[in-house]
Amino acid sequence: MNVEEARVRFSPAVQEIIDNCMIEDKFIDKDLFQVYICTIWGNAALDPEKSGIEESELPVLHDFLNEEIQTVLGTKTQIADCFEYLTSKKGEEALIRLQVAKHHREFIEYFSRIILST
Repeated sequence: MNVEEARVRFSPAVQEIIDNCMIEDKFIDKDLFQVYICTIWGNAALDPEKSGIEESELPVLHDFLNEEIQTVLGTKTQIADCFEYLTSKKGEEALIRLQVAKHHREFIEYFSRIILST
């Protein structure tokens, strides 16, 4: 799988995420978007086959998600930046505002430690 194949395969899922994060026609809840993206990446990294990909395709999915993140959050923003934000003071406040369950927050924190320690 290359990035173009990933785009064809996963764009509908990303569009659904964007639709779920839409506040009004052009306004996206960027905090919620980052929660979804981090959750998708964490689940894919944890169990690629369950996400419909092979472990060897994780880098391609990573690149695709980074492209999608940049369309919403701005250029140069990547998955690691989303994890870093969600574990910051502002990010923690966003998780509380969004009423993200404790188990889900712990999942994000776990992957954040892994990603940000490399």
